[in-house]
Formats: sequence, structure tokens, C-alpha cells
Amino acid sequence: MLPLLPMDETIRLAKEAGIDGRFGPNNILRGMIHNPSAAAAFYRLLKVLAFENKVNARFRELIILRTGWRAGSEYMFGQHVRLSRELNMSDEEILGVRDPDHCEAYSELDRAVLHLADELHEDAAVSPATWAVLEKSFKHDELVELLLGAGLWRMAAGFLNGAEVPLDAGIPRWPEGTAPPRARDAG
Repeated sequence: MLPLLPMDETIRLAKEAGIDGRFGPNNILRGMIHNPSAAAAFYRLLKVLAFENKVNARFRELIILRTGWRAGSEYMFGQHVRLSRELNMSDEEILGVRDPDHCEAYSELDRAVLHLADELHEDAAVSPATWAVLEKSFKHDELVELLLGAGLWRMAAGFLNGAEVPLDAGIPRWPEGTAPPRARDAG
């Protein structure tokens, strides 16, 4: 496991690197700040995609939850279960990412957003069928956000898993205590 820097050192380095104080010294930052310039670049893009975004936050959270589930990132999944609940998403919508094709709470557009996350996760490409549904509902700047967001959160999941970043206090664990199948086997 990559060691986590102490809180005071994390806060100091993050401030020196220009990382927005909204992100706070959580465990992902405490691990990533070992390389302040890389952490600053990650957080600049995260700030744009999370706080200056054009896409409805619910779609962003669906992508993050699905990516966290598929990548087996308990940290990411748990953080965003909490954030999704703050957006008043139902448990059916949140937990539906485990099997989106069978979730009755999802629309065709929701499923297309989730397929985008899956397709980029698996093949680094989006199928023409998925793109056709997305293109009907999203403007070009929003499509850019969806694509970059899916990539950013896949990269974050790789960091979290690779560095073995522990959960922050108060973050939910896997639902029903059941982790997803290995990422390559997830449906």
C-alpha cells in the first residue's frame, strides 16, 4: 500500500500545489499528494468535471458508480453512494449500476450513459448504437464531459486500487457486504 501522508503535510502540500480547498484532505489526496504536480493536474480536471460541469450531476454519478463497481474500487463506489444520496438519487438508481439492464428505474438515456462507461472501460471506444442515443440528448460540450469523466474516474479507480487507498471514515462499504466480480467478469 502507498502510505498516506499525515493530514498537516497533505494540507500544506495541497495548498502549495494550488489544489482547491473543497477537496479536503481525504485519503485519495493523502496518497496522491506524494506527487504534488500530478495530484494538482488530477484535481484541476476533477474540479472542472465536478463543479464547472454542463452535464447533469446525476449522469456523472451514474458513470462514477458504474466505473467504481466495474473496476472493483470500494473507495470510489462508497464515496459516490454517499454523494448520490445527497443528490436525492434512490437506492434503486444507485445500486442499479450493478446490473443496469435490469434496473427498472433507468431510462434508455440512463442505460446509454452506463453503456458509455462500460464500453470505455472495456474497449476505450463507444459503440455507434450507444453514441446514437447519447447524441440525441447531449450537446457536444456535454459529450466531451461524459467521455473525459468516464476516463478520469477509470484512472482514479486504478490509482485507488493500485495504491490500496483505505476508505475514509464514514464511507459506506460494498452494499450487502458483497464486492463485485472481478472487473473483467462484471456484467
